[in-house]
Amino acid sequence: MNITRRYFLKSSGALALYCGISPLDLLGQAGISSDQLNPVARNKTLVVIFLRGGMDGLNFIVPFGDPAYYSLRKGLALAKPGSPDGVLELTDQFGLHPRAAALLPFLKNGLATSLQAVGYAQNTRSHFEEQDVWETGVIGNTVNSDGWLNRHLLTSEGRGPVRAVSIGDSLPRILRGKAPAVAMRGLEDLTLPSKTPMEELQLTAALEHAYSTDPALHRNAAMDMLAQTGQTTLDGAAQLRDLARTPYKPAVDYPKNGFANKLKEAARLIKANLGVEVLEIGYGGWDTHQNQGGVQGSFGNMMQTLSEGLAAFTRDMEGRMDDVLVLTLSDFGRTAAENGTGGTDHGWANCMLAIGGPVMKTSQGAARPISGLWPGLARENLHEKRDLLHTTDFRDVLGEVVSSHLGNTNLKTILPSHDFKPVGFVA
Repeated sequence: MNITRRYFLKSSGALALYCGISPLDLLGQAGISSDQLNPVARNKTLVVIFLRGGMDGLNFIVPFGDPAYYSLRKGLALAKPGSPDGVLELTDQFGLHPRAAALLPFLKNGLATSLQAVGYAQNTRSHFEEQDVWETGVIGNTVNSDGWLNRHLLTSEGRGPVRAVSIGDSLPRILRGKAPAVAMRGLEDLTLPSKTPMEELQLTAALEHAYSTDPALHRNAAMDMLAQTGQTTLDGAAQLRDLARTPYKPAVDYPKNGFANKLKEAARLIKANLGVEVLEIGYGGWDTHQNQGGVQGSFGNMMQTLSEGLAAFTRDMEGRMDDVLVLTLSDFGRTAAENGTGGTDHGWANCMLAIGGPVMKTSQGAARPISGLWPGLARENLHEKRDLLHTTDFRDVLGEVVSSHLGNTNLKTILPSHDFKPVGFVA
């Protein structure tokens, strides 16, 4: 997108003021007073990776120690550790898909963990409905609900001019709402629509006039607030433009693909110290009904793209990973058994991957590559005798991330109608 006056209004939250609605009114609609706003934890960033389509967690973090895995997946099952094309051992029960080998060091050294059997009790197995639920944190009719990450922004105070960015072509549901958030393909999108330096100066001057703090131009409190918010946005846009003009030199080489390029942009934004606390990246194509493949094939290819991109990002962040948490989400898991066309169908519970310094180790300080309660794949343990049963509610995971990592304790507003239970994977 090119930065225009309308873009400034929308991205700064000033559009509400322009329509005569104050930020205090927005907070009141959310049931929050201004003194309930939580200052976010300093220098902390959450990177959400949404794996759209329903990623098959059973062939990502493979339960090779569960005998039922091999009886349910005669064609798709991955071999045990030590076998040709076997999984990479994490524990005596679980292994990593061999094409995801780039993630193995982080799972082994305690920088990452895999949360097992995550879901919730009203899963419909519909892509549309389940992506809505995971993005809004609201069960049932979510048509009018904003995203849970946007509610985090609305109920907290940031520490910089740019708080939330989606790296992509459009703003996803998870970031939509009353609080400002921006979608962009990369920093180069944030260029003023001018052809010459003089035209850029003229446009900037016009925008500064539109948001002027001159009392002669703005004579009431609402317009003063609009001017202040607009000036903050202008300051943020100026910082982004300066950043876009500076070539980025990552600490590592990224793979040459679209997903890795998005992660590189995320790393660039975090390192720029603009106060970015929430980043979202979508990676689709996980609806593997047919020809899913084992080690080779479409699923294996996507595993390699995912893992090598995340590994490059993690290494590029260097010491900053102490303050960064990467979390993967997906619509749902896949059926425990393979189907008749060499794939898997829409399922129930799934695994989530968490990478970063906040990941909690064991009480002895050792790595904990697997977290959560494993329900087993025996027929009597499956949900409706076909799917992995959920033992951890996904809202408990999201709530722990928001409260423990980002420092926002307004969970009843961010994820309403839920009684929270500790998961214990974020320090």
